[in-house]
Amino acid sequence: MIAAERWENGSEFHWLGLPEGPRSGDVPWSRGLLLFSGRDALRLVLRTGATRRGWRRLWVPDYFCQHVVAAMVRPDLEMLPYADNPLRSAPEFPPARPGDVVLVMNYFGLRTAPELEVPDGVEVIEDHSHDPVSAWAERSSADFCVASLRKTLPISDGGALWSPAGHLLPPAPPLTEQRRRAGATKLTAMMLKAMYLSGLPVEKSSYRSLALRGEQALSYPAVSAMTAVSRGVVDAYPLDRWRQARRDNRTVLLQAMGTPAWARVLEPAGDSVAFSLPFVVDTPERRERIRTRLIEANIFPTILWPLEETLLPVGAEARYISRRLLSIHCDGRYEAADMLRVAELLRSGGGD
Repeated sequence: MIAAERWENGSEFHWLGLPEGPRSGDVPWSRGLLLFSGRDALRLVLRTGATRRGWRRLWVPDYFCQHVVAAMVRPDLEMLPYADNPLRSAPEFPPARPGDVVLVMNYFGLRTAPELEVPDGVEVIEDHSHDPVSAWAERSSADFCVASLRKTLPISDGGALWSPAGHLLPPAPPLTEQRRRAGATKLTAMMLKAMYLSGLPVEKSSYRSLALRGEQALSYPAVSAMTAVSRGVVDAYPLDRWRQARRDNRTVLLQAMGTPAWARVLEPAGDSVAFSLPFVVDTPERRERIRTRLIEANIFPTILWPLEETLLPVGAEARYISRRLLSIHCDGRYEAADMLRVAELLRSGGGD
């Protein structure tokens, strides 16, 4: 039960308790590996590709999380950017050659499976972090797929690596001591946040500092298995129901919010289920005013992703979108009443 005076929307997950009922059916990563994070999944597949599959160049979308880009840096793998962003319905495949691997992103769960002309000798990694049980993920024919499961599920840690093409996966790594401690720190932060939200005498700073410490541990260059607690939750979670809650909440929010003259709401294609409600504001200045007003009302939108400082060159289109985009959380933590409250503030938040 959330205390009325501690209501908020967004930010990191709190501990939501145990799943209600077992999960039904397979998941795309059923024959894959469960790892500590999506970054660990990328580190592992890139190490495997560079040492066993002859990869020499990695193509990365220029519109991409720079923390993840940093985690993919390897001395034996040249990294190159190609133009792609969430306003496009599909990527424009880069001029790849044999020995290259191309990372393709399902931005915010908006896309359906693209029809890509992949040259012989070129391999593809798909990132399904924003909708890991989408039809695209389930029917993928990519060489490898990765997902940061902790982005869509209320777990302290978790990523997945699998090969729809049936390539041999590397041996499953153990849970390292460093990652075990990081997972325990994140889980503690989630539980303290749940206590704070329920009105217990917990200081907000106590869980925020722990969450930050746990998050910083992800930058440590290693590969690890998922913690036992997160694995247990992932193996049991009713993913279809959780995904449907995200769809339902987004619908309520969008209908109540209306169509602002100052924003373009990004819509999912086909039967896709969006990760959130992302929208592109007409100017960076208005985006910042809206963001400030929302935070003052305990609504914490996300910028996916900041591109002011990048490891690889970024096109003007990607940078301009990054400066104008906001993402509103609408996952299963929330009910319709929460979405209506957010919508009310959004309707009144776009004016000058």
